[in-house]
Amino acid sequence: METENIITIIISISGSIATAISTFFLVHKHFLYKKEKRKELTDELNKIIEIAIIYPYVESKAFTSEWETNKNSDDERYLRYDMYCNRLYNHLHNVCDFFKYNKQKIDNFVDIKTWIRIHKQNWLNPVDENENIDGYDKRFRDFINSYLT
Repeated sequence: METENIITIIISISGSIATAISTFFLVHKHFLYKKEKRKELTDELNKIIEIAIIYPYVESKAFTSEWETNKNSDDERYLRYDMYCNRLYNHLHNVCDFFKYNKQKIDNFVDIKTWIRIHKQNWLNPVDENENIDGYDKRFRDFINSYLT
């Protein structure tokens, strides 16, 4: 009878140890994933900044304010600007998802307010009128629009 109790205790302890080890690895894997995802967001942000360095007009208020009247232009600058905004808003969507729409965490990572406001015309007047509706979920659209009201 004592042998059975000892075996039961050993099995119970082994199960607890196995559970603890599995939990440790799952938590570790989760933190590695979050670290890698944040690095991807940082790399994506740096690429967007590089584009703005090469083509500074994409961040010029004087240029972006003329978007609505030039959005259908064949001028390479406006075509490039539209693609830049698409990349920018895709990045911001990824950032919002990563930080679970926590404004404080998002603001600590990127100056989202300034970007949304400078590219307001592109957001409100996309080349395809359904571009934002089809391209982004309601939560993201509402989040962006909350900075524009």
